[in-house]
Amino acid sequence: MSAEIKVFKNASLKPFDHHSDAFAISGQDIVAVGSWSELQNLVTSQTQVIDCEGATVIPGIEDSHLHGYMLGRQLSGANISPEHCADLAAIHRKLREHASLNPGWVRGFGWVGGVIEGTGPKSTLTHKELEDAQINEPIILTDFSGHQAWCNKKALDAAGITANTQDPAGGQIVRNSLGEPTGLLLESAVKLVTQVMPRPTRSEITNAVIRARDILLANGITSFTDPGLGPGAASLDDGTASLEVVDVYKQLAKDDELNLRIEVMLLYGGLGGTSIADVKTGLEEFGPPEIRSRGYQVTVSQLKVFADGIPRSRTSWMSQPYDTHTHGSLTLAGSNEKEQVETLHSIYRYATTNGWQIGIHATGDETISAITDAAEQNSAGIKFRNYVIHADFIKPADMARMASAGLGINTQPGIRRMVGRAVEPMLGQESTLRRERLRDMQSAGVSLALSSDAPVTPADWRVIFASAVDRGFINEPDFDDGQGLTALEAMHALTITAAYQSHSEQWRGSIEPGKVADFVVLDRLVDWDGDPWQVTKAKPRAVFVGGKLVHGGV
Repeated sequence: MSAEIKVFKNASLKPFDHHSDAFAISGQDIVAVGSWSELQNLVTSQTQVIDCEGATVIPGIEDSHLHGYMLGRQLSGANISPEHCADLAAIHRKLREHASLNPGWVRGFGWVGGVIEGTGPKSTLTHKELEDAQINEPIILTDFSGHQAWCNKKALDAAGITANTQDPAGGQIVRNSLGEPTGLLLESAVKLVTQVMPRPTRSEITNAVIRARDILLANGITSFTDPGLGPGAASLDDGTASLEVVDVYKQLAKDDELNLRIEVMLLYGGLGGTSIADVKTGLEEFGPPEIRSRGYQVTVSQLKVFADGIPRSRTSWMSQPYDTHTHGSLTLAGSNEKEQVETLHSIYRYATTNGWQIGIHATGDETISAITDAAEQNSAGIKFRNYVIHADFIKPADMARMASAGLGINTQPGIRRMVGRAVEPMLGQESTLRRERLRDMQSAGVSLALSSDAPVTPADWRVIFASAVDRGFINEPDFDDGQGLTALEAMHALTITAAYQSHSEQWRGSIEPGKVADFVVLDRLVDWDGDPWQVTKAKPRAVFVGGKLVHGGV
């Protein structure tokens, strides 16, 4: 065995381990951790000794809510985010440039509502703002969240969307005062356009996955949960995250080209109107959940459900009213609140009875109360470690209930930092500023995992970390509500707790004997006790997955 051993010395394992400065790997596993003086006895003439030169070494980061395929897919579209296009004229230029190189439908992503004033209701964007681009092709532009689409008239016409088209369950076709579609589609209404778009080829899907893989490994992300592949993804982003993506993941793993560990969440029904029939039919067609074996690269054991929308669309189900005097609602199937709640309970009960771990998109506090009720009434499901995704607003009493019911939380500090007070005009200051209270979650004993939701925010664990420790907003960096985490808590939420979410904490998520050798050697010594934003300067020097060097070098 000694011929296979690699020993890494002069390594800082803080903030996880303040005493060890060396570790050894053999094959795919970590076999020893301790001081260099203790590990020297493993060294023979055939042992490779790697000097980390005092740099920080961390466990491989697990981004436990990251749309991997979508991240790569977006790179073949036009980036019209505010960072790349400051005004409408810049968006037009970007779209013309993209159209000249990509015949057919024009895809773009990244716009942020309110940054550019439109001519629609409440100054929202419309198809009229796209006319000056002078592009004679259908255009669909998804916003940064993937929950809204801005389309030109050709795209509306291709989808057959007229004044007579009814809003789909859980979605909205924004209309002008005459009832005519403006070109802005919310939530499940996006599917009306994406379902008539050309489908990507197998090669295009594979290329998207490879692009995402390279980005993730370069950022030190060695595993992720892809939250929502399947028929229901037709209403997400450009609607192409089909089950074929799962096949591509598995083929790359078989060809030894994936170099990542991926947990897949199946999605049926989509952003709105999901019924128990959608879920039951979909899961029966797929078959039973796959067994998570030690060291797996791809597994399908989770179900994704959208229970409500997002605050910006006023589709989060809230106890406090929006500026429109509405409260939002569940976006599940049902003609009234009682029926929608019953749908939620039925889906929860069916999934857990059949062995599926369930992750539920929920941003409103009433939605989270309803999910907690479902968990309490299906206590046998506690073993599956079901969890709430986003969990923007939670009633204080529900945090303790969630912990008792075994409901975890997967939330994204980077989104909170980016959005800031943007929803204050809709929800008021008090509700807005109680968003994503990390310290309260931690204190309540809820299992807390942090993630990026990329491509909504960059797939960058350093920004997630800093945003969890520092509670400031991008436009208000000094804001602090006392809800930040410690450095160790934030890093645990990106490693060992994220692994716990995917039932893998026994074999990954930390640097200790018996775990697989998924780790990252950074290019410097990190001061975990200093300004959390200085961590963003650290870059992965070398990334290992299962003992294999998959990025950089040492």
